[in-house]
Amino acid sequence: MAGLIPDKTLEEIRERADIVEVLSDHLTLKKAGRDYKGLCPFHNEKTPSFMVSPEKQLFHCFGCGAGGNVFTFLMKYEQISFAEAARSLAQRYGVRIPEVQTTSRDQRREQLLMINVAAQEFFLRQLREEAGGETARSYLVHRGITRPLWEEYGIGYAPSRWDGLTSYFKSKAISAQGAEALGLIIPKKGGWYDRFRGRIIFPVNDLQGRIIGFGGRVLGVDEEPKYLNSPDSLLYKKGASFYGLNVARSHIQREGGKVCIVEGYFDLLSMAQHGIKNVVAVLGTALTPDQVGLARRFGKEFFLLFDPDEAGVKAAMRGLELFIQEDAFPTVIPLPDGLDPDGYFQKKGGTPQALWSRAVPGVEYAMDILLKGYDLAVVEGQARGVEAVLPFLLQIKDGVRRDLYLQRLAEKTRVKEEEVRAAALGMRTKRARVGAQPVSPTALRLSTEKKLVQMMMQYPEVIPLVVEGGGVEGFEDRTLRSIAELVIQDVQRHGIFSLERLTPLLEAQGVSEMAFAMAFHEEELEEGMAPRIVEDCLRQIKMRALKRQMAGLKRKIKEAEAKGDEALLHSLFLSMKALGPQLNKLQREGLKGAS
Repeated sequence: MAGLIPDKTLEEIRERADIVEVLSDHLTLKKAGRDYKGLCPFHNEKTPSFMVSPEKQLFHCFGCGAGGNVFTFLMKYEQISFAEAARSLAQRYGVRIPEVQTTSRDQRREQLLMINVAAQEFFLRQLREEAGGETARSYLVHRGITRPLWEEYGIGYAPSRWDGLTSYFKSKAISAQGAEALGLIIPKKGGWYDRFRGRIIFPVNDLQGRIIGFGGRVLGVDEEPKYLNSPDSLLYKKGASFYGLNVARSHIQREGGKVCIVEGYFDLLSMAQHGIKNVVAVLGTALTPDQVGLARRFGKEFFLLFDPDEAGVKAAMRGLELFIQEDAFPTVIPLPDGLDPDGYFQKKGGTPQALWSRAVPGVEYAMDILLKGYDLAVVEGQARGVEAVLPFLLQIKDGVRRDLYLQRLAEKTRVKEEEVRAAALGMRTKRARVGAQPVSPTALRLSTEKKLVQMMMQYPEVIPLVVEGGGVEGFEDRTLRSIAELVIQDVQRHGIFSLERLTPLLEAQGVSEMAFAMAFHEEELEEGMAPRIVEDCLRQIKMRALKRQMAGLKRKIKEAEAKGDEALLHSLFLSMKALGPQLNKLQREGLKGAS
């Protein structure tokens, strides 16, 4: 049993689902020999390094290391569970999934999702029907947010009572412990009370439209905290989601991949009210690497619209760095002092056209921010200005783009271009020297173990030789040993090796990236060469293991000599004497094989 679905059913889905066909719904793939190639959807790249093998029914990106089977792709791309990916494929390929008992974790997830649905029903009714929601309705209208937008984004209201939602849950026999786990209610002596009170409520949805969390905004001006968000839970991780993405996805596609990123709920709603719906909002945190990765999966161009205050500028700079580290270059839309996107439309009376006219390239914006406070009319100010900007520019991986921005920095600071380049080179050289790590002897030896595992995956007929030779026991690298053991177990269990079938276990042990990289690194060998290579690898691994044993014995002999332990010395010398012939035999076999 794997998750909710019997192994037999999963095997049928695997047999029917074609990875090239499924991935082609999401990517543009081109034939490349026996495989297919395309741009990786999980990191930004200009040269395709994403490979799909119809023969192996696997994908692997040589750029970011992502890899797996058709289930893995859908899980990663759509951010869904294994069971959901399997059910989606089963529906597509006409495989009937029998009703089976769910796992406790899946039952828990479903229970929590249903609690969120119940909470949303309560919040919606409070805003749209109850007399107590009149203040909230007036508040939204005053802020220019009309009823159709309430409907589209599922906006609700939490009444000021301490037990509004708590009492509703009780009337519906909904688990208080489950609601507490989601942060909807908070325990107190003898019971619970509502987390959200007297607030406009914004549901946060996942990519399938399911409610995973909530945010709330107070109606009063001076009340604190102004915004309150659900705590992290089994369903919700604040730094890995966006508010509004479930609505924005289709609009992002219509706009050719343009994604606007704002800080607040009302920033998003004001833009949506003015026809800009390809917009998402961060959830009470600075932009995170997870959110950047999520945005890049659906977008091609990125626009940052953060508040113009110190915190907003800092957030924009951090966001720019995260995108640039992924080789993506957002545009920043700086707003007039004191105005966030909501204020720009509501107070300033801005228009979408006027908003876009304020756009500046993100790197240009960053350079101007970093140069602020330096007097570029004096030498010291120029020198410090260059020093302040260079670390940012050196994050740019694209050499042409980095070169052009170094030229722009020279223009902005009025420093000779060759001097700016010399300073950049010096900074890069210093970083490389500080960050350089010596190659360890262990790393140099790993090639033999890696070669052996590659041979096992690409020529499974040699696996019995490996088992008989006991080569896995002598592995030094734990990751490679884990992969080798899983490969052997798969053959012993099924009689034939399938890396596609083994994918969930590889992922569970955190070794899938290396396994897929090796699987896609194929070598054409002459007939009969694979067993000879395997025997040579096994011999080298055994020799290293013997040498490690002998080194350990030598250390123990020195310790025994220092203690004057004659009995122990005698035993250690006998062990050392026994290992010598074994090592000599392996060395002779190696010489014989090489001749």
